[in-house]
Amino acid sequence: MSMVLDDKTELKKALAKSISDSTNVYHISYAPEIKKAYIFCWGCNIRCKGCLCLKEINCLALEENLDVVYRDPYLRPPQHPSQLLKLKEITDILDEVEIDSVLFEGQEPSIDPSLSKICQHLKDKHNCHITLNTNGVKLPDLSNIDEVVFSLKAVTPALYEDYTRRPIGNLLDNFTEVYQTPGVKLRAESVFIPGYIGFGETDRIARFIASVDKDIPYRIDAYFESGDNPWRKPTPEEMGDAVDLAKKHLTTVACTQQTKRELKKEDLMFEVVKLY
Repeated sequence: MSMVLDDKTELKKALAKSISDSTNVYHISYAPEIKKAYIFCWGCNIRCKGCLCLKEINCLALEENLDVVYRDPYLRPPQHPSQLLKLKEITDILDEVEIDSVLFEGQEPSIDPSLSKICQHLKDKHNCHITLNTNGVKLPDLSNIDEVVFSLKAVTPALYEDYTRRPIGNLLDNFTEVYQTPGVKLRAESVFIPGYIGFGETDRIARFIASVDKDIPYRIDAYFESGDNPWRKPTPEEMGDAVDLAKKHLTTVACTQQTKRELKKEDLMFEVVKLY
């Protein structure tokens, strides 16, 4: 009888350990020149119509993905990772390289059950700068995170819900909460989609950010075709106008847009390689 109970106890312990070691990490890339790791997490708590992962789930700076911006969004169906890594697998991979900084990205890192454990290991082992890309719906433990890039899909409730298929809820309060968190730097970003999340909403996003602090850096990313949507890419002139509009409210505004149709490895500021 005791042997049966012992077997059940050990099984429960093994199951609990397996769950505690689970992560949502499916891909890790690395830039040797700047000693930066990029950790990609699967799973999300919103369903953005123009989600990049409808087109490509791995790092865009890898040589095989330099065509993503101009890649036909209907070229292949949405991808899913073949495997999620265990906690020890991640730490073993990361400990093979020198790391000065880490960026958590992918779908939504904040819902990874092992995010805090990975961050703790990175601080203990590498003492590196940790940045979290997040949609801000759920705020994780930020005690080992140095910087948060908060993606504001929209600030108008109806538009936010139309794009993400989720009510805006307390999203804007979460933005303020991150700003008020000691030791955490906050940056904001949004995607510019002409005729949808366009000039009017960009202005409202900038105004909201400024209501918290006009010195919060804001980056506007140019939309490129992803998913089954009717929207077009913005022109460089439109992106410039969007930046000028946001600068009426904020101190630091920048934008990203790929205008060169065919990128080559030499076009990148530094090489990025795949670790997993």
